[in-house]
Amino acid sequence: MRMSVPTVFGLYGDSDSGKTTLLVDLVSQFSKEGYLIATIKQTKKKITMDTKNKDTWRHHHAGAGLVVFSSGYETDFLLHRTMSSAEIIQRISQFGEYDLVLVEGANDPTIPKIQIGKGNKRSNTVASFKGNLKEIVTLIKKELKETPLSPQVVITVNGKVVPLTQFPRQIITNTILGMLCSLKDIQHITDVSIHLKQ
Repeated sequence: MRMSVPTVFGLYGDSDSGKTTLLVDLVSQFSKEGYLIATIKQTKKKITMDTKNKDTWRHHHAGAGLVVFSSGYETDFLLHRTMSSAEIIQRISQFGEYDLVLVEGANDPTIPKIQIGKGNKRSNTVASFKGNLKEIVTLIKKELKETPLSPQVVITVNGKVVPLTQFPRQIITNTILGMLCSLKDIQHITDVSIHLKQ
């Protein structure tokens, strides 16, 4: 069955050390392989993504503890309070099932971390990044393999990976497996590859 808690890795380092570049490279690598990824950007700076005097800012200043901005492009949840890493990850799990959560700027001692560049080591640092992307990917994959995942469905349309949440991923998996199991001479299915070209 599916793991209930995603694998979590943190990245940290001084400003301009390459944290975001590494995070983007990891997201790209793992998402191409069909893993569902969530990311968290943490900072010590007291900043907000909201814009003063805009409608959402006005909603908050009128007393709303949670403001949701929804457009034809995205949905943003603006929760006006700080949260621990554990609580953020718990909330992420309520949005969908993710295989891996990467935390940029991680400081939580319970999260295994990768250090980028020099500086003071944080607790639970398990690796240092010095251009060794392949080693970091292998380390993360080892943790991902320790808990079995649900069937991995990767759909690409015109060369672009289509992100799937749990519901469509399960529907597609069940439909394909149901059709294949009804075919003659197909018994134990471990891997399926379908390529459709129009």
